[in-house]
Amino acid sequence: MLIDETESRAFDETVAKAKQLARAGDGTAAIALADEVIHRYPLKIEGWMVRGLVHELGDEYELAARDMTRAIELNSLEPHLYYSRGRYFFYLGDDHRAADDFSQGLRLSEFHKNDYYREELLFWRAEAFLRLGRKKEALEDLANVSDDFTSWTYKLRTKQDLLRDGGLKSGGLGGSSGASRVASSQ
Repeated sequence: MLIDETESRAFDETVAKAKQLARAGDGTAAIALADEVIHRYPLKIEGWMVRGLVHELGDEYELAARDMTRAIELNSLEPHLYYSRGRYFFYLGDDHRAADDFSQGLRLSEFHKNDYYREELLFWRAEAFLRLGRKKEALEDLANVSDDFTSWTYKLRTKQDLLRDGGLKSGGLGGSSGASRVASSQ
């Protein structure tokens, strides 16, 4: 679907306004704008993504996963979509589907030769693997995560937290060191 420059700018502004409203806690107005975008541009993933974000911020993970699934149907080559939907499945306790989405996100990151989401996907997949009792696979993922890596899963977690939960200490895993950072979920 082609849209002219003016309409494109209006589209971008509407999506940005929906995100702003969602983050400000006005889910009703944010959903209304996202619904408007989806109605006018059902084949553009941004409307589905922003509505998924609104549902996420309202702890409505099933609805968020449904919207992200539609975004994936429209663009199955974007790692971020699998990362987001994987997190929603994780919050729903569907760790098998979460791990599958994180794995697909990793495959796509490799396909695109883009490491932007790599550590985040490995960390979340390790967390899902731990909840599934798949400690060996979790530890393999953590071996490829920086020693100082931190992210928010069900609470703020460090690589050391996951290693402890997996029954191992950090020695011998071979993770890299680097400047301390916290990866955001958005």
